[in-house]
Amino acid sequence: MSNIEKLQSYLINYLITKDSKIIMLSGTWGSGKTHFWHQAYANSIEYHLTQSEKPHIYISLYGKPSLKAIEDEVFIKAYNRSINKSSDELDTIEKLSSTFSSSSAVSLIEKVTGFEIKDIMNLINEQNQKNKTKDAKSFLSNLVICFDDFERKSKDVNLNDLFGFITNLSLEFNSNSVIILNDDVFNEEDKKVFYNVKEKSVNKFLKFNPLKEELFGMIFSLYEIDEKYEEILLNSIMEMKILNARIYKNIFENFEYLIKKIPELTDSEIRFFVLSMINFNLTHKVFKFYDYPEDFKDWKLSLYFINLKKAPIKMIITLNELFSQNNKCDNIQLNLMSTIKSRIESDYKTVEEPEKKVEHKATEGLTEDLKAFDKYRDDIWSFWKLEKILNFRENVSIENQRIINDFIENGYL
Repeated sequence: MSNIEKLQSYLINYLITKDSKIIMLSGTWGSGKTHFWHQAYANSIEYHLTQSEKPHIYISLYGKPSLKAIEDEVFIKAYNRSINKSSDELDTIEKLSSTFSSSSAVSLIEKVTGFEIKDIMNLINEQNQKNKTKDAKSFLSNLVICFDDFERKSKDVNLNDLFGFITNLSLEFNSNSVIILNDDVFNEEDKKVFYNVKEKSVNKFLKFNPLKEELFGMIFSLYEIDEKYEEILLNSIMEMKILNARIYKNIFENFEYLIKKIPELTDSEIRFFVLSMINFNLTHKVFKFYDYPEDFKDWKLSLYFINLKKAPIKMIITLNELFSQNNKCDNIQLNLMSTIKSRIESDYKTVEEPEKKVEHKATEGLTEDLKAFDKYRDDIWSFWKLEKILNFRENVSIENQRIINDFIENGYL
């Protein structure tokens, strides 16, 4: 059983057998947490929760301007579930209420579906506090709620208040909440609140950390790509050691189109496409070697990105030596970047400048070169990784490099 399957099985059992719990499902940015929830939900979670008579809803916090907007969506979706609206009506209502502000959603939903949301609000407003609680319990009791995009909430939504709302749902109505997030991206203020509140509120912490092969398989199965390409696509992605569901999807969506247009692509050309596509997703650049000046040697190409005022040959020789000695070293990126920077600084220090005026100019040059280095260091590393480590252009003609690069940049052929 894969890690993803184990997590899905555990999650289902926990949601069915436990009440009044808050579960946190965390993982790195782009690791496929939301995709996992939707796929697991469609494949299994929805069925088991329905069999256990536990209503269930999904709430994305992204785009919700206030805590009230989040509360309204929870109540609307929970009420819809409780009255067993048809799936078509439910989908329309929930999509509209998620997409538009509360006031806009009310107007649109009533026009499109004839469903009177004001009846829900009137029912609640007309009753006293005791009856409100009683009515709320009728459709919030034992509810399972998935709160997604936690770290993308509006800055106007107070994190402490949001946790308070979720905690109250758990305590007052025996609801189970699943919070999906990447806790590494909170700002400093929210991060302090988050770490303080989560220890008091969250009952179970789950880590979504699939193997690259597992995430690949989970997403690849959604596309109509001939299985004969699966191995070369997987192997190419593994070379970049990247775990990112969004990038995987972007590769597959574009490959579907590309392979239909150029069905005769070789494995080397497919590999070039995948590696270039990943680099484009990360840096928004492609390497067009065919457009660079003919007299550019490989060592000069890295300097092409930073336009240094000085390009000492000794710096490049050292880099090549360093690369040949450490090309399998885990910290080769750090070594290369540190060496480039130290050589830039060293070159200025060794220049004999007898006049103070010239020294001042030299200092200005160093400052400019270091700024340029910092600005383009990711491009320099991308070049070294793709060209020097992976040799990504191997067995790919200039013509096909140009075609693939143009497709990556433009999105069409």
